[in-house]
Amino acid sequence: MSIDFFWRLPTQGDGHHPPGDNRRRGDWNDDPAHSTGALSNTRIGDPLTYIDYLAQVAQAAEINAFQGVLMVGGPACDEPWVVSSALAQRTRLLKYIVAFQPFHVPPSYAALMAATFQRLSGGRLMWNIINGSNDGLQNGYGDWESPDARYERTAEYIEIVRGLWSGEPFSFAGKYYNIRNGGLRGPHLQAPVPPICTVGSSDGGKLVAARHADIYLLRAETPALTGAAIAEMRALAAREGRSLRFGMSVDTLARRTEEEARAEAQRIYNEGVARGAANAAKALARASTSVGQSRQVRLQAEGDEGFERLFNHANVWSGYGYIGIPPGTALVGSFENVADRILEFHDAGVDMFILSGYPHLEEAYRIGENVLPLVRERLASRAAFVDAAE
Repeated sequence: MSIDFFWRLPTQGDGHHPPGDNRRRGDWNDDPAHSTGALSNTRIGDPLTYIDYLAQVAQAAEINAFQGVLMVGGPACDEPWVVSSALAQRTRLLKYIVAFQPFHVPPSYAALMAATFQRLSGGRLMWNIINGSNDGLQNGYGDWESPDARYERTAEYIEIVRGLWSGEPFSFAGKYYNIRNGGLRGPHLQAPVPPICTVGSSDGGKLVAARHADIYLLRAETPALTGAAIAEMRALAAREGRSLRFGMSVDTLARRTEEEARAEAQRIYNEGVARGAANAAKALARASTSVGQSRQVRLQAEGDEGFERLFNHANVWSGYGYIGIPPGTALVGSFENVADRILEFHDAGVDMFILSGYPHLEEAYRIGENVLPLVRERLASRAAFVDAAE
């Protein structure tokens, strides 16, 4: 089984230092005047803005044979649809996973936007449909539905989008949406439906994925926990007469030796703790209604006892989550260590990895040049061994 590799684009700034430190690229910080460059505000005299930097990261991912990039969203990020549209014109093959919530865009218009993107990009759009995990943030959008209701809404949303792609006339009468005689038309119908990723550790999130998703995204924990989660989801999908692929979003901190990698992780951990990020991260996690996020709270408690306690498996470090850097877990070690862990998670059932590192530009090259070739060589050796055995 092959592995697809994606990279995460930093739509909220980037750099060697944790978020909140102004020595970063981009203007998503409290003091843009002291940022290191690539600002949207060009009055400082820098002709290159942050979108130019993101284009460099996207091109680095493409150069290093990543299949695509994940565009995260949120109130403190640039809007993923808009950024993806701009970057698709600067790359040739790279796919774009756009993260958004059903509440943001009506399904009929989302289908039109997606079909247009597919036509302009050559079919390079994917969706990561999310439901929101913090009621305060949802209320800020004007969304007052409960977590369970949001999952019900997502199920209707995906059903409608696929129905709209079946052509005119399409009608739907549900709890959250009512459409009469809608549907895509003309050349939009020739565009491929974007593959749909979903997340969610609650019963509602799992059911939506089993019934509607193409790819179920997991939090990085241990290979054993990941394998158990995948087995459960495979069974749920099978009961619905479907199958799923499984992806994982995880940071990477790889160096030539494990000691170098741990030293860099220790530096980031120390900086985050020194500026009080751990307390802020715990407060934010406790405000979340996400089942998966609640597990992060338990992992963060380990961090109060020190850096080393945040390794919950060989080379699997939850220190990023402890100081408030999502998605929270990183593979920390030598190039060989990180390749080994990727293959271990792959053996547990993961066949799509969304990786990232800080700064994203340098790390895309570091991982692309030193880790991905190791993984691909080992996969090829396995396949050759199986062929020889047969």
